[in-house]
Amino acid sequence: MEAVQLGLGERLLGRARETLGEQRTSTRELRLLAHQLADALADALLIAEYRGARLCQSDPGPVDGTSPALRAYGMLTIPGRDLASARTARHYVRDTCRSWSLPGGTTDDLVAVTGELAANALEHTDSRTVTVTCALTADTATVGVTDDGRSAGTPVMSASTGGAEAECEGGRGLLITDALATRWGTLRSGGGLSVWAEVAIEATS
Repeated sequence: MEAVQLGLGERLLGRARETLGEQRTSTRELRLLAHQLADALADALLIAEYRGARLCQSDPGPVDGTSPALRAYGMLTIPGRDLASARTARHYVRDTCRSWSLPGGTTDDLVAVTGELAANALEHTDSRTVTVTCALTADTATVGVTDDGRSAGTPVMSASTGGAEAECEGGRGLLITDALATRWGTLRSGGGLSVWAEVAIEATS
């Protein structure tokens, strides 16, 4: 997920440079660009903070000290006030997985997780837009769903507590995600909430 956020930040920086070089740029466009750059900077600062924290942990991580190389990533923005957007998100992730030639089982897991994450964002927030991201490394594929911060609770581990109890406590249960993902988590940045889930790529015979 870090690689996706940094990749999107790099693309945004390039677009910012192009925009600033144009002669006719409206105030509205500049304001939108400023908000997007602020979000990207917030992401970068959080990543730096988390990486610093990991240096203090006992787990040494990879021998060479590097993160898995990002092979590909994609992004789709969908309407946030239309429950049908969950279907759009699932189709996008399925098409992306197929374009990456991922095994059928891995693809099915990612599509199911995406459906739950998207439905959660659409049902529990009043976001105008929701962003879906996909990232690929040699061994894992990751999906993320980001709302714009109009949230009614933070997703919680729900395999043992059950969705109803979790939501009563102010959370949003994610049974499918907890069952299918190798690991998952949340990240708040720029006022929005990102929920990401990583799935190991099945070995092909």
